[in-house]
Amino acid sequence: MKLLVIGLGDCGCRLASEFARLNKRAKVERHVSIVTRAYAVNNDQASLAVLTKSGPEWLQPIFIRGSLGGDGKSTEAGAALMSEEGDRVIAAMRPGEFFETDAFLFIAGAAGSLGSGGVPVMAQQLKERYVGKPVYALIILPFEPEATEPQCVYNTAICLKSIHKVADAVFLVDNERFRVGGNATSIDNMGSLNKEIALPFYDLLCASEVVGSGYVGVWALGVGDMVQTLASWTAIGVGKTQFSVSRFPWRKMQGFQEKGSETLKAMEAMSAALGRFSIDCKLEDAGKALYLLSVPAKEANVDMTKALGNRLRELAHNAEIRGGDFYGARDFAQVTVVASALTYVEEVKNYYDKAVRVAQTLKREVT
Repeated sequence: MKLLVIGLGDCGCRLASEFARLNKRAKVERHVSIVTRAYAVNNDQASLAVLTKSGPEWLQPIFIRGSLGGDGKSTEAGAALMSEEGDRVIAAMRPGEFFETDAFLFIAGAAGSLGSGGVPVMAQQLKERYVGKPVYALIILPFEPEATEPQCVYNTAICLKSIHKVADAVFLVDNERFRVGGNATSIDNMGSLNKEIALPFYDLLCASEVVGSGYVGVWALGVGDMVQTLASWTAIGVGKTQFSVSRFPWRKMQGFQEKGSETLKAMEAMSAALGRFSIDCKLEDAGKALYLLSVPAKEANVDMTKALGNRLRELAHNAEIRGGDFYGARDFAQVTVVASALTYVEEVKNYYDKAVRVAQTLKREVT
């Protein structure tokens, strides 16, 4: 699947850069393109200059000349600015790339102003211009310290509600789930965090683009499978386990015990993926789900893919399941899992509830 990636605001721009790097990696490792172009849209020219100075190819900055109204912190200010500048931003993009891409992916932090307010506005503009082209969003929820600030709570709730109405699917990311420790907002930690957020998309995007017997597995996962799976609130995760290196290279035939061991490794990778979901959710709340196995061709067997599908059906018993495999790994098994059409996400409900309390507090203060 080829994406046209549009990052809005500081957070969105940094992650757009990571997707451009994933595209470079895909071209080197698998000789495919998974991002037609990544755009970094911001009203901070200095930030854009730093990001693109040594940034990857396929990342193009778009500077917004307007300024945020009011105190510049509200999601309404971001929405108003993007309403004014949206047409100019779209005009700055290369028209041919819209037709080469399979879907749009908007990226923004939910707690800010430009990103949180601008992403639903621009998503709506592109959706109206390119009818039938899927529009997805990758929304980053704030860290715990920010989650207690009234303005951040309000912005996050409004952003979630607005983008959910517009986008075909919304990938949710809880920053705290990827936080290892230390100062999460430091440059090094932020870079590592962004890589972790973007990584689960790598195999998923490559699977439908690779061709030839060297990559295509038993059950191919196509763009249509992904489009039919992605809907509403969505979580994504990836897990990885190493195969044993103590193998004799001249042993070409796999025995029953060896196949069972490899299948177990794939199951462990799936468990790791579920434990690293981008947002805390229950699989029983998923209306659709997808799994993708990436293994070396010499380690692949039908039992591995079947076992993963059976396991996911047990866990997501209300979901429509799709799955596939491809030979994209070297000496490990890597499993990507997507839970989509989630009917309930605790974190989303918490922000809606907190936003109501914030509004009630402000109303009492005014009266």
